[in-house]
Parts: sequence; C-alpha cells; structure tokens
Amino acid sequence: MHDRCNGAPIAESNTVDRGSAARPAPLPSGDVTFMFTDIEGSTRLASGLGAERYRVVLHRHRALVREVLRAAGGTEIDTEGDSFFVAFHTAADACAAAIGIQTALRGADWPDHDGQHLRPKVRIGLHTGEAWPSAGGYATPEVHRTARICSAAHGDQILASAECATAAGLPPAAVYRLGDFELRGLPGATELVQLAAPGLPTAFPPPPVRPLTHHLPADLKSPVPRPEEYRALDRAFTTHRLVSLTGLGGSGKTTVAKAWARRRLAFHEHGVWYCRAGADLGTALLHALGRRPELFRPELFRPALDTAADRLREADALLVLDDLDRTHAADVERLLHDCPRISVLAVGARPLELPGEAKRALGLAPDDVSAAILAGYCEERGAPWTAADCRPLAAAVEGFVPALTALAEVTALGSPGVALRYLSDDPVAALDGGGRFRAAVDETVAAISGPARAVLLELAARSGGATVDAVLDLCRQRDGSLEALVELVDVALVVIERPAMDQAVYRVPAPLRWLLTGTAPALAEAPAPPERPRPAVATRLADRLVHPVNLDGARLRAVA
Repeated sequence: MHDRCNGAPIAESNTVDRGSAARPAPLPSGDVTFMFTDIEGSTRLASGLGAERYRVVLHRHRALVREVLRAAGGTEIDTEGDSFFVAFHTAADACAAAIGIQTALRGADWPDHDGQHLRPKVRIGLHTGEAWPSAGGYATPEVHRTARICSAAHGDQILASAECATAAGLPPAAVYRLGDFELRGLPGATELVQLAAPGLPTAFPPPPVRPLTHHLPADLKSPVPRPEEYRALDRAFTTHRLVSLTGLGGSGKTTVAKAWARRRLAFHEHGVWYCRAGADLGTALLHALGRRPELFRPELFRPALDTAADRLREADALLVLDDLDRTHAADVERLLHDCPRISVLAVGARPLELPGEAKRALGLAPDDVSAAILAGYCEERGAPWTAADCRPLAAAVEGFVPALTALAEVTALGSPGVALRYLSDDPVAALDGGGRFRAAVDETVAAISGPARAVLLELAARSGGATVDAVLDLCRQRDGSLEALVELVDVALVVIERPAMDQAVYRVPAPLRWLLTGTAPALAEAPAPPERPRPAVATRLADRLVHPVNLDGARLRAVA
C-alpha cells in the first residue's frame, strides 16, 4: 500500500478518481470509524499481469468495493490506485462493510492467468476515534493509525483496533484478539483484533509490526491510582535494578505492582513480565515468557531457571515477581547476575535482603485514595456508598488498607457511619471480622525477631509515635541496635513520618495499635461506647508478642 501518511497529509486530500460515487454530506463527525483498504502485492501483481489484464482486475475490484460501501453508508474520502479511504458514522456499519467487501471479492468471477484466478487479495484496516472534518477531509492522528493498521494486515484479512470492535459491539466469536502492537510513528500501544465471519479465512501469520510484549494480567476493574507509590518506585529504579515492595497481607501490594508496571511498558524494549513465584521460580517465569520448560532425557535435564536466564540474558526487561520470600533470594540473585539488563520488582511480605536491593514498604494511603478503595469494595458488594461517604471512615483508620478490607463488609451492609460507630465501640471486634486482619498481623509478627516484637509492643503504646532518639533507647534495652526498627519498617508494621526534615517519627498505624493495646479510637462522629466489659482479645494478642505461641506452626520465642 502506498503510504499516504508521509509527505502531504492524507487528511486534507480531496482527490477522487473519475467514476467514483459522489460523497454524501455531511461527513461523519464525533466518533468516526475509518477504513483503509488496498491490494496486497499490487505492484507485483500488475507487473506479472501486464497493464491490460491488471486494468480489468482493478476496475472490477473498485466496482465491487463501491457497491458494498454504498449499501453500508460508507463515505469515500479518497481513492488512490488500488486503495480506498472511507469514513463511517458507526463502527458496526464499518465492520459490516469490511466483511461484505471480503465476501464479495471472494464470490466474484475473476479472469484466469496461467490457470489461476486473478482474484486480488485485499487487506482492510479499521479504527474508531474522535474526528472532525476539515476542508473536505480529516486532520487527525486517527487517520494515520487506521492506515498503519491496514499496513499490518495480510491479504484477505480484516484488522481493527480494539476501540473499533468495542464500539461495534461485536460478539466474542467474531473477534480474534491478537495483542498490543507498536505502530510506526504513533505513541503508545494499539490493541489489534481480527474480524471473523463465515466463509472468510481465519489463519494468518502474525502482523508484521512489533508486538508490545508483556505478561500483565488484565484487571477485572481499574485499580485506584496510587501516584505517590508509583513515584517512589520510579525513583528507586533510577539507581537500582532490584526493588522490593513489601507490606501486610491485604495491603494491595500486587495491585500497586501491576498498576505501576503497566506504566513502565514503554521503558523496556523486551517487555514487562509478571508471574507468581510459587515453589519453582524458573518454571513460573518460563510460563510467563510463553515458553515451556525444556524436556530432555533425565541425564540431560536442565533446570527451568537456566532456560529462563538464557531467554533473558540480553533482554532489556522488567520482571515483576510476586509472592516472593527468602527462599527465592538465590534465584533472583542468579537472574540479576546472568541477565545484566533486567530489572526486578520483588513483591512479598519481607525484603529479600540481597546486595544492592532497594526497599519500599507500602505506606498508608492518602485519605482520598483510601476512601476510593473502600468505596470500590462497597461497589463490588452492591452498596451505593461513594468515596465522599467513605472518607471519614478511611481517615479514621489512617488509610491503612488491611483495615479497610476488614471493614468492607460492615460498611457495605450497613453504612460508613455504622462502621464508624462499630469501630469506636469495639475496634478489635470491628477489625477482626472474618479473622483476615488478625491472621495477616499474626503471620507478619511470626516472621520478625524477638527484639522487634518487643519494640513493636512498646511503640504501640505511644499514640504519637517516637523519635529516633526514643527508639534508640528502646532498642538499647533489647539488643543494642536499630535492627529491630529496620525489621518493623520493612514489613510495614511501623511507618515513618517526617513532620520536619531533621526529626523523623516512627509510629504504629492506628488500627494495629488498637489491635495490640485494645485502646478505642476517639472519633467525634461516633457515639460513646455502651457500658459493657471490653473483650480480652487485644490482651491475648499482646501476650503473643511477649510469650511463646504456636502461630501457623511456627513457635515464637519469648522475648520478655
């Protein structure tokens, strides 16, 4: 196809060959679906047939295309050689016209040449976007995108953007999703689909354009953006190849990691690859890369991690490795050593503690973000509460996402106000609904050292937190070092606040403090709690920090 996106812009062209149908007025505007068509290998076909035979083929091709366009309501903007540029008011009409053109061409009688029919193989590209006519044409990047889509198609194939397929309301059986691709000269990625219809071929080679390689699972719903976390990860990766993202279970680590990784697609030539580590990181990574572990005779068996390392050895890629723990540290270190251009975001409950690792514990979400997260939970459960409704409750728990998850059910079934009163009345019971919040805390506490558990309990008794000098005094009473504080920060049991640049404050988030101490929050919106004995649950949890307890099969050592 002649690339009319170079040189004089096609958008302003008003040239139509003689014999073309008059264009109806007005031209489509607003959400317009564009179509480009051309004959695959037209130059080679014309040279092989000679001028006279090719003229017959070209004339019949044009007549059939125009007959379909008239029936479908397409507006012919430009015709040049063997190609058409057409605009449609609706995507459904454009898709029907594309299928109609291919069907008509396949069903027509064509002259023979050396025992073969001279049926031209036409490729068609479709795209829907906002456009407004200007000087009898269109001046918009959407036209260029459509031309690129047509160039990516093979003869007899109809390629469309995902926007076009969605706007047309096509059923799943009529669409083959091919993936995201980078179209020359256009920013971002374009998801291409192939249209299918009875009687049309379905097997084609991959589009001859560069795929946008990634293995990020599709989100069932758009995550609430957390720009502060994204910026922190961006900064960390400017100087480090390994960054760990840690936090309590239910804090949204995976959601943040995947959302951030999508923003990095344009920065890695060889892709962004996500996988859950499982018992065998090499096998999980190979599946994410679209490769199966090599199968050899037993004496020649090769570990999956070796094959993955070979695949990534020269790759400029980002790996998002989820559910990592310390047992995966050696494999991650091996990948970073053997593959010098990859970067790794390690997602887990604790850092890997590898040389050169930058640590990022998932912090407290701002009020607007945490309110939107809680409103999203309510929406999933069919409740009408908005982010504005949820903001006081989100602020009460300081944007601590595991606490929002624990309060989601009572908020959705009752209201944010009911949840606030429940939280003020009995914070331990409110947060411990279903046991998930307590289980997440127990699991994290079980993994830290005895001195860290002791410092955690003492910091929990200080609602305003403690300065580094005060924490140093606490640590000296234990093992004489700051390792206990480092542990607590790494697993997000303690957050760092900087009211002044030279005076950091270390504090246990309020929901954790309530669970550890049994202290009720002072909330102006909530009524005074009724006069009744408070359950001893919080005391039992505090005991777990200083006395032996069997937790998930792991025996905690006494530190008192």
